[in-house]
Amino acid sequence: MADSSDLRRGATPPGALRNPKIDAAIERAAQVGDPAELLALLDRSSGLPARRGGVRAPGPDLGPNAPLPRVNLDLARAVGAAIADRGAPAERLVRALCASTEEYALIVAAQALAAMATREAQAERAPGAGGATGAGGAGGRQRGRGARGGFDPLGELEQLAEDPRRVVRDGVVAALRVVIAARGDAAVGELASWTDGYLQAYVALEALAERTLLTGISAGAEVVARLEEAFAMSDRSPRADERLQGLRLLRQGMPAQIATFAGRFPEVVRWLEEKTLVERPESRDVVAQAIAALRKGSFSDAETARLAAALTASAPPARYAARIVQGTRKRSKGRR
Repeated sequence: MADSSDLRRGATPPGALRNPKIDAAIERAAQVGDPAELLALLDRSSGLPARRGGVRAPGPDLGPNAPLPRVNLDLARAVGAAIADRGAPAERLVRALCASTEEYALIVAAQALAAMATREAQAERAPGAGGATGAGGAGGRQRGRGARGGFDPLGELEQLAEDPRRVVRDGVVAALRVVIAARGDAAVGELASWTDGYLQAYVALEALAERTLLTGISAGAEVVARLEEAFAMSDRSPRADERLQGLRLLRQGMPAQIATFAGRFPEVVRWLEEKTLVERPESRDVVAQAIAALRKGSFSDAETARLAAALTASAPPARYAARIVQGTRKRSKGRR
């Protein structure tokens, strides 16, 4: 039997839907705005655990190192592209997918939104198009029809980035990378609206922090601006937010993301040197881990040593330093 197993192995290439049953289900779902039949058809090939009682309940987020199901992202991309091919009539279906609690429905929705945003970018660059989007800057926030009050694919994708489940976030990251590849520097400016929330900021930086993708980006200043916005948000976060998943995830992801950005844009290293002066302990940890990530990369020992020395020099004095006696051991350790 070579139906769903072939799909799991990636037999369906991105952007090409070969299953006529799924294509027909997409057409019917677009007409009625109800994805139930389509999702039931995709269920066996999604790569996610089987449904129980007809519904797959949302699962918990088990942390950044927990093993994940092997989601069939190729199928989701192909279905998303086929949905986007329906144009405006498919918007109701995409909204219904976005409103679902099922993980694969949201992953498919993310890919459909990415395909829609890509088509908008292509239409803007077409000869005779009157409303080309400017590259970067605050003006980049105006996105296609969304700026005129219509359906905004990138704005809808930003809402999906708030999902607490890692498997959904990974799907949004993959979708956002497609948008960035299509829109280039303009997309980096448009991500300014993502850096006012912890989970969205993490997803935006994670999507950007891909070496192959960064080769097509020239707006280094805009990348630094998005990084600065996310870092400042975490640095100024209230203490009550310390237990929030989004804040923890943002801080955990930034060191590796900073190292990736620094490999493409030298101005990121200068930005990181400025951050050695921050005072908040959690922010200093992010800077220290970023320097360690640079050290593991292709950066010279002299450069990383200079950054580490700057961070050490700016460290606040230890509390009650005069009372610390070096060489003594804490005899009360373990006592109650």
